Amino acid sequence: MSTRPASPSRTTAQVLSLACAIAMPGVSDALAAQDRAPHSQVFIAPPHPVGARRFLSAPPSSAAQAAPGAFSVGLRHGDVLKLGGMAAGALLIATADRRGDAWARRPGVQDDATLRRLSRAGDLTGTWVATGIGPTLWLLGRARGDSGTAVMGLRTTEAVAASGAVISAIKLLAGRTRPYASPDHSPAHWDFLGGLNSDSTRSFASGHSALAAAAAATLAVEWRRQGRSGWKTVGPPLVYALAAMTAGSRVRDRKHWLSDVVSGSAIGMLGAISVRRWHDAHPGNRLDRALLSR
Repeated sequence: MSTRPASPSRTTAQVLSLACAIAMPGVSDALAAQDRAPHSQVFIAPPHPVGARRFLSAPPSSAAQAAPGAFSVGLRHGDVLKLGGMAAGALLIATADRRGDAWARRPGVQDDATLRRLSRAGDLTGTWVATGIGPTLWLLGRARGDSGTAVMGLRTTEAVAASGAVISAIKLLAGRTRPYASPDHSPAHWDFLGGLNSDSTRSFASGHSALAAAAAATLAVEWRRQGRSGWKTVGPPLVYALAAMTAGSRVRDRKHWLSDVVSGSAIGMLGAISVRRWHDAHPGNRLDRALLSR
């Protein structure tokens, strides 16, 4: 495994190119736009045995059609205009990688019992909880005849799966050395395709952060769009706090640099946005007919 420090120009180019790949949508604006989408495109019905049939047979609304000027993958021109600013932000965050790892190496941080428990909870949230919540909600919704819960579970599962696939590919290609494996505590060790050699060179980007963010963003949007009392207000802050805890735990455990968890979270958000937009543009698609109809 190569651990040679990359030159500043090489490191900057690699971080910039990877940041560009993950930062296309403006997350806040896109989530807000999703909240304003017509509710007829989503299962909003209370527990009802024919809710899925009603949704799948509903004709596509004009808003569900691809808007003029939209890319085929669902990204809008307005999203791309934000790319430069978000890529610059990613580069600025990368300058704090050394300081973030220096904080994590402090004996007071590593020995703190509360932080240790939070890290364990964050690790579980970024793995078992993030990957299990979607299938669980889908099965629960199907069993109860609750079409809203079923669609929430399916969308969460899709967003998590899409984000996980992208993260896995980036990890193998980027070959960034994890903080605990860096011989000089430097975040500048990159080795193209190095992720194929060892887990210690799969730091960029954080998979835990991506999966937690994808699940949180999807759940938050679905609660708002379906107008579920209580969860519409309480749910989004809760799931975003859990996602933030997951990201923080990866820095504290020295498994990822700060820029890794921020980039991973952005990829998770992108996965959630892309899945939601695709379904808005393709109501009654084959996947929904297979997994949501009765």
